[in-house]
Amino acid sequence: MTRHIAPIPPGALDLTGPAAVTRRRLQRASADVLERAGYQELLPPTFEYEEVFLRAGGPEVADRLIRFTDRDGRILALRYDFTASLARVAATTLRAAARPLRLCYSGKVFRQEPDRGGRPRETLQAGAELLGQGDLAADVEIVRLTLELARTMGLRDFQLNLGHVGVLAPGLSALPEDDRAEVRRWIDRKDRGSLGRALAHRPTEARALAELAFVIGRREALDRALRTAPTAVRAGLEHLCRLDESLNATERDHVVYDLGEVRGLDYYTGIQFELFTAGAGRAAGAGGRYDDLMGRFGTPMPAVGVSVDLDTIAEATAT
Repeated sequence: MTRHIAPIPPGALDLTGPAAVTRRRLQRASADVLERAGYQELLPPTFEYEEVFLRAGGPEVADRLIRFTDRDGRILALRYDFTASLARVAATTLRAAARPLRLCYSGKVFRQEPDRGGRPRETLQAGAELLGQGDLAADVEIVRLTLELARTMGLRDFQLNLGHVGVLAPGLSALPEDDRAEVRRWIDRKDRGSLGRALAHRPTEARALAELAFVIGRREALDRALRTAPTAVRAGLEHLCRLDESLNATERDHVVYDLGEVRGLDYYTGIQFELFTAGAGRAAGAGGRYDDLMGRFGTPMPAVGVSVDLDTIAEATAT
């Protein structure tokens, strides 16, 4: 009697026919864009010691790692993201290499989402990291690269929601630590009433969150925010204005400034963004500046990067 073959684990995917063809096409298209832009491909291992991902993402990623034990008893984890692996390589193998480093990648990442049942546990990504350059030009380069990736992979109706950590961080820092999680929750939910009540009688910088968190729009929205913004947040707003001035008209058509993004505030240190496209119910990409990460691997240097979700883009372009 033949024993039935067990189905694939929850969150795993079988991709055949057009689904497989589309993803390979997107990988080739993204690789062409990144190669032309001067990014060197890096192929890290599919699994690392779990310490690599915990060092990069902090203890909060522990529940999302897919782990197993090596023969020597050490705990390994499937690749949670590429950025951690590239940071490790830059701090070791490429420690003496000339900077800036332009590195790119393409492949699967593996993560569990305990609070979001039904999400795939493997995702096909492509992306790039610009390491060792901390100026406006590097931020502009990554934003332009993201827009070029979107266009080359066939997206037409897409938008880059772009913000800066320096806009919300001063106001949140002015709050008692125990109150910050609640305020971030109201900002994330865009609940103006609850946010206003939570900020009543708080310091001036904290009360400014009630307006800054709802600023979204084109360059004019930044200019309006600048007119009334506290001194502590002006540097972030001015950086976004200079970035806007560096883009051409076609690029600006796809950029919307969203100052109320709180996800990633504990990771990013400057600009942060998400890529959205018609036909997809989730972000098709994300990125930003993360200057503190490389120091966790023993080689401090500024860093900015982008990762695009090829599975999401494949689904969006198939509709």
